[in-house]
Amino acid sequence: MPSPTITAGDVVRWRGLLHVIAGIQSGSAALCPVLPTRTVRHRADILIEFPDTLHLGLVDGALIRCKPFVFHNAHKLTRDGVLSPALVSRVQRAIGRELDARRVEAGCPKYLVR
Repeated sequence: MPSPTITAGDVVRWRGLLHVIAGIQSGSAALCPVLPTRTVRHRADILIEFPDTLHLGLVDGALIRCKPFVFHNAHKLTRDGVLSPALVSRVQRAIGRELDARRVEAGCPKYLVR
């Protein structure tokens, strides 16, 4: 049964995989996937520390890829766990760094006068 009270920092299961809710607004949720340990890492990946992996039932060394995508039917998601406040703040900072890096890579918009 879907839970209407999901918030940022909750771990949900979607299409059989775990995702972290980075934010929720107007029935849409920004989801970041939880990935197993990989040899190739993305700059937006953060390592889930031992206490959180134990609490969520994950293998030590699991990652959160802090490149959120929007899921429009947030009311269909069910909470499968919750992250610690420290890990939630790390996820938010990593998302901010990723967005800043994307802005720099995109360059200066053409309509701006230098």
